[in-house]
Amino acid sequence: MTLRIRPFHVGILASIAAALLVVFLPDSWLAGGRELYFDRLTQIVSVPVSPAVVVVDIDRKSYAAMPDQKWQRANTAELVEKIAADGPSVIAFDLVFSTDCDPTSATNRRLADAMGRAPSLLGFLLADHEGKAPRPLPVLAIARSLTVPELWFVPGAEMSCDMFQQKAISSGASFLIGDEDSRVRRIQAFSIVGSEPYPALGLEAVRRYYDIRTPLLGGTPPWLKLGRELFSLAEDGSMRFVASRPEAMLSRTISAIDVIQARVPTRLFAEKIVFIGSSLPNLGGLRESAGAQLVASSQIHADLANSILTNFVPLRDDGFVNLEAGYTLFAGLIIALLTVRFRPWETLAAGLGVIGVTLAASYVVYARTGWLTDGFSIGVMLVLVLVVAAFSQFAETRRVERVARQRFAQYLPQTVVDRYLDHPAKGSMSGEERPVTALFTDIEGFSTLAGRVRAQELVALLNVYFAEVNKLVADHGGMVDKVVGDAVHAFFNAPEDLHDHVNKAIDCALAISRLTEEMRNRPEFKAKDFGRTRLGIETGIAVLGEVGMAGKLDYTAHGNSINLAARLQDANKFLGTTICVGPAANAESRRPLRALGEHEIRGFGTMELFTPDDYVRAT
Repeated sequence: MTLRIRPFHVGILASIAAALLVVFLPDSWLAGGRELYFDRLTQIVSVPVSPAVVVVDIDRKSYAAMPDQKWQRANTAELVEKIAADGPSVIAFDLVFSTDCDPTSATNRRLADAMGRAPSLLGFLLADHEGKAPRPLPVLAIARSLTVPELWFVPGAEMSCDMFQQKAISSGASFLIGDEDSRVRRIQAFSIVGSEPYPALGLEAVRRYYDIRTPLLGGTPPWLKLGRELFSLAEDGSMRFVASRPEAMLSRTISAIDVIQARVPTRLFAEKIVFIGSSLPNLGGLRESAGAQLVASSQIHADLANSILTNFVPLRDDGFVNLEAGYTLFAGLIIALLTVRFRPWETLAAGLGVIGVTLAASYVVYARTGWLTDGFSIGVMLVLVLVVAAFSQFAETRRVERVARQRFAQYLPQTVVDRYLDHPAKGSMSGEERPVTALFTDIEGFSTLAGRVRAQELVALLNVYFAEVNKLVADHGGMVDKVVGDAVHAFFNAPEDLHDHVNKAIDCALAISRLTEEMRNRPEFKAKDFGRTRLGIETGIAVLGEVGMAGKLDYTAHGNSINLAARLQDANKFLGTTICVGPAANAESRRPLRALGEHEIRGFGTMELFTPDDYVRAT
């Protein structure tokens, strides 16, 4: 028994392959599209905004307000003094004061004094040389289970002058590392300089805001416990953040010159986290995030702080991959199952619906939990499954259609077959009156043959017989109306016009007679004493069309000439002929037919009958 591969089977194989690709496909192949998908997802979903975060920007407006249009360290000192007067929870500097470290400088003393008036957090940058570790060192408890990510180890740090570090309460890493497309989507939660761990600037700012004495770090992959809140980190030890849209950044940002000139509400910075940075390239780093193309690094640190404060930190865990592969297999099997019940275009539409549901589910999961499920890769794989399954189904449909046309064309004219298959929605074909020449056949002694031959052997003989007889009918332009028992009912000039249809029917009868006599001499037929084939032909007006109801239709012809052809086939028994032609067919035929005399045909009266040839006679 041959197993035929169906579209459903192809869909199953494609689903398994897609699930395996989700797990084993090199991460770099789809990483770009996946990250852009996550970017879009984080921008679509509205997330909470903490009022505790304020960004003070030393912007172009602040520069322009200076007499020499240059922002000086003395201006920064004045700015910090104004902010500190409001009593902020912490001032986080996204500025590194690593040059001009003269401790006797009045400007430096003023800035250091201003830093001492409020809890100040100093950021540091990456350096390619080893040196002293930043100070002060933030407190951190390490659990024994911690697996330290390799990415945390950095060669060295560029930090602020010692006099400023002495006034600060803590230090944090303010450098940002972008992805391959330079877009910053995540921040290293910790950086290890020498052997000392330092939190990211935004993370340390939140710790100071909540006045959490000792955070706890542990786990594989790592996790961080801040007070009562537990935050899962990625395998590489990074924390994703929700990038703010430009309008959100604008609403939390104050120009530095407005602070200095007291054009801000009183107590604006009270008990807030205040990030001080610059949106100018020469003072602050401009980076690209999911929210905007050019973003001040201070805004990115503020985004991380906001994500932690609102307890909505997007998480992409490597463990999600196995779950995504399982879902891909499940959804792929649904698409494969669609090929069993639907047509190709319906399968395509329903499959796209499955993909749409997948993307919607990814949105819901992120909105409710912050988990970033890879709807992009799953969607790509399901598209592949859908394309493979739909193409396989289309190919199978074409194959079935081709077989159907071949099979039905043995019984109906090709034009009728094409009409039913190409235009199934058209109305039924009924009620057409036209001249039709009917040809009926019958096998002599078939009842006796059926009684002495095994059913399987008889069916095998009939299959050969009907296949060859029906082909002759089709070759002569006729239509096999039906096969009843051992008889073939065929029409000429139905349903399409057939020139000279009476003579073509007679030619077909002669060809069938010659064929069946040759067939009777074949060993398998001769061994069973297969009988002669008798044929009757008559022409006349008939009503042509579909007849039937309750889901069972038959395309046939009705009329006296049709019934008479059946009687003439039977008349061969007493006439001793093989082919009997009625009077109307004789009148329209241009062939010289031999008259058989007048005979009474039951139900039709007495009429003259004819035969085209007398070389085959019944004994």
